[in-house]
Amino acid sequence: MFKPIISLVLAVGLSAPAIADTLQLREDAPQRYVVKKGDTLWDISGKYLKSPWKWPQLWRMNRAEIKNPHWIYPGDVLYLEYVNGQPVLRIGNNRTVKLSPQVRSTALDEAITMIPAKVIEPFLKRPLLVDDTAEYERAPRIVATQENRVILSTMDPAYATGLNAGGVWQAYRMGRPVVDPDSKELLGHEVVYGGELQVRKLDQVSTLLVGKVNEEILIGDRLAHKAEKEDLQYIPHEPPAGLQGKIVQSVNGVNEIGQLYSVVINRGLREGVEVGHVFGIYRAPKIIKVENQGQPQQLTMPSEKIGDMIVYRVFQKASYALVLRATQPAFVGDRVAAPE
Repeated sequence: MFKPIISLVLAVGLSAPAIADTLQLREDAPQRYVVKKGDTLWDISGKYLKSPWKWPQLWRMNRAEIKNPHWIYPGDVLYLEYVNGQPVLRIGNNRTVKLSPQVRSTALDEAITMIPAKVIEPFLKRPLLVDDTAEYERAPRIVATQENRVILSTMDPAYATGLNAGGVWQAYRMGRPVVDPDSKELLGHEVVYGGELQVRKLDQVSTLLVGKVNEEILIGDRLAHKAEKEDLQYIPHEPPAGLQGKIVQSVNGVNEIGQLYSVVINRGLREGVEVGHVFGIYRAPKIIKVENQGQPQQLTMPSEKIGDMIVYRVFQKASYALVLRATQPAFVGDRVAAPE
């Protein structure tokens, strides 16, 4: 099973890039930590930093270096050291006191991920948002079934037009609209994901066989080719200064959004949002009524930070993010902005 892996570039000398601001270590940060199965980079960083999204600085890592990745694995030992007065994490293993980092031949599936991979796996490769209706209308689609069946089940054949390749295709259709709560602009339509179909015969009218069914697969569903491999290498970083938005939707429709839940925010590529951006979640300010010298007055309460989220899919006008920390439930309408 595919697991997105986050690469780490480990410092090996004093020539590491300068740290832009001072890192704030936790008072109980361990001098030595043995990586365990089930750990994530976010959790490990949280053991050291008051702001876990700044872990690339703790590793003395820059974004260009991600092209030459190294990995950390269960059993590796992390050492907290200081270079020019700044904290730095280095890696060894449990058989030696300290080792320089080197490429590992261990399967990448065993490497430590940034966040729990299984939480966002279902959302990484399948359609999530229709933000171009013209492109949606041009997409391949299911045009017929055997015996005029309306709803398809596993192993049922289906017939589609517009396919240009074999392999696995994903059935989807346009769902409820996603609307910006402030401007009322249509950001796109949520996708209703039907499931997967395998091409049996590629032709003007192609024959497919239904594989996995997620919801319902229907005549008229559009089809998107499933990527064989998703290469997700990114590092968490803060969004551009001043970039703010709102939670406009929870992915599973829950009212109270907690840790490891996915949400949609009303900012996307056009606003400069990138995969890996970490936003703070701020409670939508409440308006209270008070009396001032006998006269009623409305006051806006201060906005309170209640958590952090990381962006993992970006579309033109909206993005999907995973809540990594929540001190209290978040709600649709809560503000997202720089984590500090």
